[in-house]
Amino acid sequence: MIFEKDLTLKDVILKYLKEKEESISSLHRKLEKDGFKFHRLVLTGYLKALADSGILKEQNIKPSKVYSIRSREKTKDIYEGIGEGIKSMTKDERERAKLAVYVLQKLFHRPIFLEEVRRCGIDISSIPAKKVVGEERMLARKVLSSSLINIPHNNPAYVIEEDEELEKKGLEVMERVIISIFKAWKLVLKGKQAKLEG
Repeated sequence: MIFEKDLTLKDVILKYLKEKEESISSLHRKLEKDGFKFHRLVLTGYLKALADSGILKEQNIKPSKVYSIRSREKTKDIYEGIGEGIKSMTKDERERAKLAVYVLQKLFHRPIFLEEVRRCGIDISSIPAKKVVGEERMLARKVLSSSLINIPHNNPAYVIEEDEELEKKGLEVMERVIISIFKAWKLVLKGKQAKLEG
């Protein structure tokens, strides 16, 4: 399996702003605390660019500029989106867990931790998948170690064997998530796609 990590400065800033608006100084302190060393002027320019592109909202609240996420609707993360897509397809908890592992595994090209399935809002009492140990688990954990996701040390990791039915359902989950994110329901032939709620 290929292990990839693509955490951007934008991802980190959006994570900080998910809960509440922040000033440039506050964001600068948080970034430094988390090991991101940027000159304050570089951060100021980057925040301005994110505001100009419509991702962030910029407000002058004297004596500071304050930033927030422009649309709360867009703060849904990949796990929540996949969880919603899966829940709209089946009520069976074991199938939901299996689909969550499969879809995440296809997207991230690595074993998937129990914590990640939990983040999808799916019951984790029964995961019908093969546990991964040793070097493969260690590499997967390393990918997540510097991300914004805290994985408990003893959290198990899983992989799912592919089959035709699972591949078809996994593709349907990904289609639902993409259509939901881009609000493209009007482009779908009626009767061919069930609408996600939310």
